[in-house]
Amino acid sequence: MRLMRYRIRHVTRFTYEQPSRESHNEIRLQPRDSLRQRTLGFRLDITPPAAVIDYRDAFGNTVHAASIDAPHSELMICADSLVERMEPRELSSSDRFENFLRTDNLRSQEEYDFLSPSRYVPFSDQLKRFFWMVRPRMSEPVADYSRRVVAWICDQFAYEPGTTDVHSDINHVLSAGAGVCQDFAHLTIGVLRLAGVPARYVSGYLAPWLDRGRPLGNQASHAWLEVLLAEGWFGFDPTHGSRVTDHHVRLAVGRDYADVPPIQGVYRSAGRHQTMGVSLDISEAESGDTNDERGGTQQ
Repeated sequence: MRLMRYRIRHVTRFTYEQPSRESHNEIRLQPRDSLRQRTLGFRLDITPPAAVIDYRDAFGNTVHAASIDAPHSELMICADSLVERMEPRELSSSDRFENFLRTDNLRSQEEYDFLSPSRYVPFSDQLKRFFWMVRPRMSEPVADYSRRVVAWICDQFAYEPGTTDVHSDINHVLSAGAGVCQDFAHLTIGVLRLAGVPARYVSGYLAPWLDRGRPLGNQASHAWLEVLLAEGWFGFDPTHGSRVTDHHVRLAVGRDYADVPPIQGVYRSAGRHQTMGVSLDISEAESGDTNDERGGTQQ
């Protein structure tokens, strides 16, 4: 089985119009371990120094809570990760909808969060009309239906940055006919939930493919979804109309984007404006590479 190893540096810099004080942030930048992904090292550096505690949220994601009391005009959060990623499992489930729906009552209790409407995935009339166009057939395997919805949404909508923003829900992408990876994930999740299939949002990175020895480029944060089938959770990337690969690195999972923003927080300042800049660098690591700090947090 092929193993991919990535070294990731994610830097976020906030600059304030007037000095900030009493700054408090929740940070979800530590990759999430699973059977197919292992975090070999993680280090969080925050400037100016912050008081940091870490905990698991309701969905099992690692969260670092950082607080700064001293006045500061700039805040920098740098997350360094070393991640090992395996190829995803083969999708072989043949469970058909007519059998799948027989346990619908139990599933709706156990997976309530991933079957119900959420902040960015409202069950609007617009979504219900859209769902009717791609509703499942009772004789169709749930896995095949999931593939079909992912491919169909990829074909029907254009990838156009700037058409929506980070606060757009699925009604925006349905009206615009275009969006970005976050919108594609939300829309696919909405369709699957209406069909009775548990679906959850995944935040992470998509490492570009190495081309003839040249460095990886065009790095960016990414979003996709996971579907609960008989054999467990399986990832799909509707932006590319396909299953996830060993180039998809998971950070966090939740009902939608509202549960997993990389950084969110509050601060006090006499100024009214702040600017934010983000840089991301992903490189393939050698098989013997290790981080100097494992699970460390620089305060």
